[in-house]
Amino acid sequence: MKKVLFAWELGDGLGHVSRLLPIANILRDNGIECAFVVRNLIVTHSMIAREGYKVFQAPLVTPYAPPDVRDKVIASIGDVLATVGYVEPDKLTALTDGWAAIIDSFDPDLVIADYSPTAGLAAFGERPVVPIGDWFTLPPGNWSEFRTFKDAPNRVDPERLLETVREVQRRRGKALPDRVPALMHGARNFIVTIPELDPYQNYREDTETSPLRPLPAPASREPEQDYFAYLSNGYAGTQKVLEALAQSNWSGDLYLRDANDEIRNRWRDRGLTIHDAPRPIEQAVASARVVIHHGGIGTLEQVLAIGRPQCIVPRHFEQQKNGEYLGKLGSATVLKSGNRFQPEHIAQAVTATLTQERFAEKARIAAADLERRGPFNLFARISDYVLSTVNAR
Repeated sequence: MKKVLFAWELGDGLGHVSRLLPIANILRDNGIECAFVVRNLIVTHSMIAREGYKVFQAPLVTPYAPPDVRDKVIASIGDVLATVGYVEPDKLTALTDGWAAIIDSFDPDLVIADYSPTAGLAAFGERPVVPIGDWFTLPPGNWSEFRTFKDAPNRVDPERLLETVREVQRRRGKALPDRVPALMHGARNFIVTIPELDPYQNYREDTETSPLRPLPAPASREPEQDYFAYLSNGYAGTQKVLEALAQSNWSGDLYLRDANDEIRNRWRDRGLTIHDAPRPIEQAVASARVVIHHGGIGTLEQVLAIGRPQCIVPRHFEQQKNGEYLGKLGSATVLKSGNRFQPEHIAQAVTATLTQERFAEKARIAAADLERRGPFNLFARISDYVLSTVNAR
């Protein structure tokens, strides 16, 4: 039987596994055995195990850079890699050997990698890898080095990253890459978003860009309430958002990920309507005049397609940039990432989004445009490509 291994190494949340599982399901329906290696086994195990797949814990390293680079601003994916072993040959050797042990034990015909550079290193020159991701997690692999996405120099000299990778491969007796971005690049690459949310679109080679599945249709009814919020309780800034909502006269409801009954009940006592489980996204979004969330690209796309304005409360730089790209379409307000805001800033942003008609109008225009360009279905093209590649081996 042919086999495919799905790898998720870096990043957080459920989005990585959520976009890998449907691909695995269609491959299984076509007689392919699939297994998963995941960054967060505890959070995602039930999702994967209930589908009947084997699931392994990905090799990880505590994300602290050496002292000589620790306090500098992260300005590229290369700098991210520096925090997880890519300037320390001993650590990276251990991680790569760990990935190689998992890959060799399952012995797949192909690896599908979502933000998994070390899985790419372990498979480099030996097994085909199909990378999927968004603009941040999958930079162009044809670049000689990772370019900066801030007005700051690289934290780490790209040559240092490359030499570390090559030293690891020399120790392992494996093929030497000529550039680090090659670890995140395959013969075919897939960006699972609309081109407007990919600033590297014009630089890519051998890459398809599209939402993974058909997007929802634009909302056909008027909203009944002011807001719907989808937030993570694990983010410190979320407490400020909830405080602003509790102090307001707005009507709305929310889903608070990573919260327990005690936390939910505390905010319910403050007058907030909090669901124990997430509502269907189309229903929740269509009912609201503005959607408040962190700026994950999947949620952002869904709301954009339904045609509602958004207030983005980013947890980190990637989500802030997602919000900024959305802001260029005129349908969102964006706060500062990293908890650098106060409840009054939330109140100002939501008020502006609710009261200035231009946000609603731009959201309706963007939704109509997406509907005209669709239906999108990158999921089918990924599955077809993987099946043809695996069956040809």
